[in-house]
Amino acid sequence: MIRKQEMLLQPIVAINIGSSGVRAIAADWDDRHKTFHILGSEFSNKHQSIEKGIPTNTSDVGFMLNETLKKLTNRVGRGELKNIFVCVGGRSLQSVRVQAHRLQRKSEIKDKMLNEMLLECKDKIELHTPTVGVVTVLPDKWIVDDNEFDERPKGQYGKDITLEATAFVMRKEFNQKIDDSLQRTPIVVYQRIVIPDADISALTTNEEREQGCAVINMGAQTTTLTIYRNERFVLTKVIPLGGYHVSHDIETLGIASDKAEGLKRKYGTLSLKKEDLDKGVRVQAAREGEEPIIVTFGNLSMIIASRIDEIMLPLLGEVEKADFRVEKIYLTGGASMLKGIVPYLRKKTSVPIDYGTHAEWLAHDTDDEYYQPTYTPLIGTLLIGQMFLEEHPDEEIKKDATFMGKFKNSIATLFGGDDE
Repeated sequence: MIRKQEMLLQPIVAINIGSSGVRAIAADWDDRHKTFHILGSEFSNKHQSIEKGIPTNTSDVGFMLNETLKKLTNRVGRGELKNIFVCVGGRSLQSVRVQAHRLQRKSEIKDKMLNEMLLECKDKIELHTPTVGVVTVLPDKWIVDDNEFDERPKGQYGKDITLEATAFVMRKEFNQKIDDSLQRTPIVVYQRIVIPDADISALTTNEEREQGCAVINMGAQTTTLTIYRNERFVLTKVIPLGGYHVSHDIETLGIASDKAEGLKRKYGTLSLKKEDLDKGVRVQAAREGEEPIIVTFGNLSMIIASRIDEIMLPLLGEVEKADFRVEKIYLTGGASMLKGIVPYLRKKTSVPIDYGTHAEWLAHDTDDEYYQPTYTPLIGTLLIGQMFLEEHPDEEIKKDATFMGKFKNSIATLFGGDDE
């Protein structure tokens, strides 16, 4: 068993099973300034081992997880890293509302019953819809005899207890592949965090979350929309398209994949001036011996815009048709660094949209690399992990190698230990 007070002295580690690879980061929390000192990060990728956020080869992904953590451990140089939180997402991820209810003689509310209610939410969804698996359950509020509590009502007295929660689910086989990948490692994960929760935590303020806001995370192979209001997830939608597909469209001009990616990064823009439409660049053809291909900037911009419209317009439409006004959309993710994308999208929606930034959570001497939107889910995961450790400093963590043990343990430790 490991006491949480001991864990607070160690770095926090966030691991993101992203849309095409595994990235890990370690940081110390500066409680005085409420910022993270980044100690280092590592990335691992095996071609076609992860597709659209879902492991296709669990052995390879397990190896990637181990490799990334070992490299990070060596980089940090403080011995075994133990405060580990994993962030997941991927195609088919969505949020659903769920309730659990208990009646008892009026008495003190115990942890055991509250934990059982959380597990009931998971079981209720999976029994009702056997094709999905529950990734995590997040309480929205507890209601005790008509009194609402944002925090866990342990120690309160009552007889009529209701839990309203948000569960994140995905196709059962996808969820199982993530579980299998984690089980192929000795890593003990204290909490699984979903990308929408991490993004919202890193990018938005309490006021924005109360009034209504949205985050669009555009990754390599997936783009995730999260709409949030009144401290609740209203909608989560994942489109299995991202920056990779923009590059692939450029490849169809007859250009090799690495050249297409380079062309997108250097010359690709959605804010092209009229006088630059006919300008262009000569690019080596994909097939050996063929003449170089001349790509005009106008044609390049048109190819990019077509794919961005396909990805973004349905998501912006979801924001527009929400039954309340979304005050702000934040754009993040590695593929959001495409030149001119924010001005372009502003013309497509009446909702204010801007780049999201997690800069306020980084110490002033942080390397520029960590300000990039690629790191937003990791910074959000660090934040949630830090709260997890602070709220339960005296509890003990029991290591259970099975995923169900880890799931039950995460509920018990995040929301309170079991009663004896």
